[in-house]
Amino acid sequence: MKSKFLPFLLLLAVLPVLIFRDYTPSNELRYLSIVDEALRNGDIFTFTNHGIQYADKPPLYFWILMLGKWLLGNHAMWFASLFSFIPALVIMLVMDRWVEREVSVANRLSAQLMLMSCGLFLGLAVVLRMDMLMCMFIVLALRTFYQMLKGQGSKNWNQFLFPFYIFMAVFSKGPVGILVPLVSTFIFLLITGRVKTFGRYWGWKTFAVLLLGCFIWFGGVCWEEGGLTYLHDLLFRQTVGRAVNAFDHSAPFYYYFISVWYSLAPWALFLVGIIIAGACRRLIRSDMERFFMVIILTTLLMLSCFSGKLAVYLAPTFPFFVYLAVLLLSHFRWNQWLALTLLLPAVVFVAGLPALIVLGRMPGTEFLGQKLFYVAGGILTVSGGTALYFLYRKKSLNKTINVLAL
Repeated sequence: MKSKFLPFLLLLAVLPVLIFRDYTPSNELRYLSIVDEALRNGDIFTFTNHGIQYADKPPLYFWILMLGKWLLGNHAMWFASLFSFIPALVIMLVMDRWVEREVSVANRLSAQLMLMSCGLFLGLAVVLRMDMLMCMFIVLALRTFYQMLKGQGSKNWNQFLFPFYIFMAVFSKGPVGILVPLVSTFIFLLITGRVKTFGRYWGWKTFAVLLLGCFIWFGGVCWEEGGLTYLHDLLFRQTVGRAVNAFDHSAPFYYYFISVWYSLAPWALFLVGIIIAGACRRLIRSDMERFFMVIILTTLLMLSCFSGKLAVYLAPTFPFFVYLAVLLLSHFRWNQWLALTLLLPAVVFVAGLPALIVLGRMPGTEFLGQKLFYVAGGILTVSGGTALYFLYRKKSLNKTINVLAL
């Protein structure tokens, strides 16, 4: 399969979800209600939820939902979902272009398939949340920084795009949009002996673009009714408050060290195993490999220090887990421990149809005993069996990954 057809294949795979699924009551319906209130009240920068100020999120995603209703006359799941799915594709394509000189075509295809089939990444690609939009801008900002570091592309254009992407990340979800690029680039420059060049990337031009964007945003907030109170809530309660003493989603420091395993499923053992083995063997040598490793570790540790935690907050690291592992994969040949990391998901897939048959006959889960579920379970079982064939008879990691992902 050629990678250029992959975006269309992925769209075909998620199309039924984009069209037929219903809105979730906890977040998605709340967002639609907020958008409806904003349209009725003529609000642009400040939002309310049943008349109560809602400063939890920046305006960008709400503007997208408002645009959808204005264009289509009502809320459409397929339209809103595109602004999670398209950013996921952009992330995949940007990461693929980033490593194209370092990674073989076969490994790049496997990386794309692994990224788009990571459990939580795939979930975020179809739900109505701001996270994937923010992740896209963070990846674009980090990619632009790397281009500036290596002297690639237009210098003047990159000096504008770098802060623009960072501001758009903040404008999508909040301060994590600037903290991830700021901390990861500083630590990377520090450990590679380039810290004196920090001002080249985070100079007056960068802060001028960021401050101009914030000035327009905060000025728009203050212009609307109740803006000063809203701005105080936005800047302090929703940022400092969530970081230091979260009123919601509070979790212990080690939370992400547990959640990462199911967030990256079914590839967690494979990805983390290769990265740890590569680090232990001192294989992380190139600037690209070091940068990806720094992004993962700094983001993981920084978010762990914040009081409020959710598994989805770690999403900016998912592309770098996948692509750092793929960068290191060329140093490894087929061996028993690598095979074991792929054996486990393959066995789970093989058990798909038998498990559905058993569950379909049990009280409380009889709804699983439908023909379409059995067809899906059969596909899983065949895929798992085929993956085991490629894994142990052909000893091909790439084909095993591709079969499991598809």
